[in-house]
Amino acid sequence: MKCMHTKLPDLLAKIQAAGKKLRPETKVTINGLENIKTAKFASLRLGRLEEEIIEITEDPEITEVVVEAVPFDPEIIYTSVAKGYTADGRCKIAILDDMAGSIPTVEHHLIDAEVVDDRRSAGHKQTQF
Repeated sequence: MKCMHTKLPDLLAKIQAAGKKLRPETKVTINGLENIKTAKFASLRLGRLEEEIIEITEDPEITEVVVEAVPFDPEIIYTSVAKGYTADGRCKIAILDDMAGSIPTVEHHLIDAEVVDDRRSAGHKQTQF
């Protein structure tokens, strides 16, 4: 199971490395994972993403790569965890509640794209471009 998944810090490092593989000066930005502290991702999908980033940077006009992680389901219920800490760092109280989120769909991130190459699996294609 360990070989099948990549930890979050390794994922971020591999995305950065893929973007800079052909030209180290390429700027690489990753959006959508800022608030995730720990996670594991499927290594096979990460390998595909690395190859796609390298493919994008093969164009000498490309100077920046932006990778955006967009939740698949735009209407999501999150669990909020509100925690209260004392001056000595002890968590005295935690309150759990539901929090609904409405997230922009993937089309929001494609407005300025000249070409969209949709390589998602058939089950994930909700919109035709």
